[in-house]
Amino acid sequence: MRPIGVFDSGIGGLTVARAVANRMNGSPLLYFGDTAHLPYGEKSPLLIRHYASRISHHLLDQGCRAIVVACNSASSNALGAVQDAVGPDVPVIDVVQPVVSYLKKRWSKGRIGVIGTRATIDSGWYQKLLEEGGLEVVSRATPLLASAIEEGFQQGAVSEALIEAYLGDGAFDGVDALVLGCTHYPLIADQIRKYLPDRVEVVDSPGLIAEAVAGVFPEEVGSENEATHRFLVSDLTEAFAHGARMFFGDSIQLEASDLWPR
Repeated sequence: MRPIGVFDSGIGGLTVARAVANRMNGSPLLYFGDTAHLPYGEKSPLLIRHYASRISHHLLDQGCRAIVVACNSASSNALGAVQDAVGPDVPVIDVVQPVVSYLKKRWSKGRIGVIGTRATIDSGWYQKLLEEGGLEVVSRATPLLASAIEEGFQQGAVSEALIEAYLGDGAFDGVDALVLGCTHYPLIADQIRKYLPDRVEVVDSPGLIAEAVAGVFPEEVGSENEATHRFLVSDLTEAFAHGARMFFGDSIQLEASDLWPR
């Protein structure tokens, strides 16, 4: 069976890949972590589109039958570029629109909080789509979180201090739900919840993305066979290797695949 391509700049997209693998047990994944250029959240929209298009072409060349843009920065700034790169016959699933669709169904009115990288928030994409659905949006860029998580500071004093700096002023106390607008953030979701009232829903973005992928290939849901996945990185780093093992076990093998030779 041809694989489903999944890409992000680093380990954050593994939260999506793991959710997709759990939902579609028999479907092989080909994951590309662009570790040579992380984090995308601090790159210009032009550069993000360049990286995303090149990776999408590569995944297509590797035989992928669908592309999951497992990065909010790329989904907010480069979705059209990815769709152009792979053509109309290849499904492209991003991480923004399934979340927005869920929120529009969940609330006809309300206030939605969004935190994410600077590239995601500055794009205004979440804000535009949610406001079109009649929802009020409170957004904030939280740019240091992804880098801290990528470096392994997923729990403890470093992530705690950053979350307090970004959320400790109560700016999101009045929202109905909070979107973790970076695929790294589910790794610190429990810490984030401590800074929100109990009634605020922290949206399970990876689960919603997995459901969107399952909607494209419904006949593959519920397979009893366990697929074999491949993991490519543009730069072999111990941080990514550790994260990949955390999500997919110690037996995984990383393959170097530098699309931008130096």
